[in-house]
Amino acid sequence: MTSRLEDLLGKSLMIAIFLYLAIKQAHTIVQTVLLRDQIDLWPFLLASRISGLAFLTLIVFLTVIRRAPKNVSAGIEPRVTAIAGTFCLMFLAVVPTGDPAPEIMIAAACLATLGTILSIWCAIHLGRSFSIMAAARHLVVQGPYSIVRHPLYAAEAVASLGAALGGWSVWSALLFAAWCGLQYRRILNEEAILRATFPEYDDYARQVPRIIPGLAAYRSGKLTA
Repeated sequence: MTSRLEDLLGKSLMIAIFLYLAIKQAHTIVQTVLLRDQIDLWPFLLASRISGLAFLTLIVFLTVIRRAPKNVSAGIEPRVTAIAGTFCLMFLAVVPTGDPAPEIMIAAACLATLGTILSIWCAIHLGRSFSIMAAARHLVVQGPYSIVRHPLYAAEAVASLGAALGGWSVWSALLFAAWCGLQYRRILNEEAILRATFPEYDDYARQVPRIIPGLAAYRSGKLTA
C-alpha cells in the first residue's frame, strides 16, 4: 500500500471515528443539561464535556484539511502504538470505578477541562500538520511548540489525569499509566520520522525541551518555521 493511499484511508477512518465521538459527546451534553437536577456538580461536568466536544470537532476539521505527508514511519509498531495511545483511555468507561469525594470530582473535572482547552490551543497551532500516526507533514515550531516539542501530549496528559482521577480506582490508574507509556513511545516514533525528514529538527530539539518547559525554551526565544 502506498503512503498516499494509506494516508487517505486513515484520514477517512479518523474522520468517521471522531465525528461519531463528537455526536456522542453532543448527546451527553444534552443529557447533562436535561438531567442536571440528578447529577452532582453538574456545572463542572458540563464544562468538561463542552470543551471535549470543541476538541473533537476541531480534530475532525484538522483531519479534513491536513497536508499530505512528506514521510511516514515504517512498520506496524508505530501504527499500533498510535491507535492504542489515542483510544486506550476509552476503557475508563467500562472498568470498575471508585467513589471519590466531591473535592476529587471537582479537581478531576477542572483538570479535564483545562487539559482539553490547552489541547485545543496546541492543535490550532499544529493546524494542517495534525496527525494521529507518526508522520512528517510540516515542522511546526511556533506558539506552544516554541516552549516544548510535544505540547499537545503534555496538554492531553493533564486532561487524561483528570479523566483517570474521576475514575478513582486502581484500574483507572493502570490505564493512565499505560496511556503515558504509549504516548512516550509515540513521541519517540514521531521524533525519529521528523529527524529523518527535516534536517533542522536537530537544532530545534537542542533549543527546545521535549515535554517539560525549561530554561532552554526561553533562551531560544520565539522560533519560526
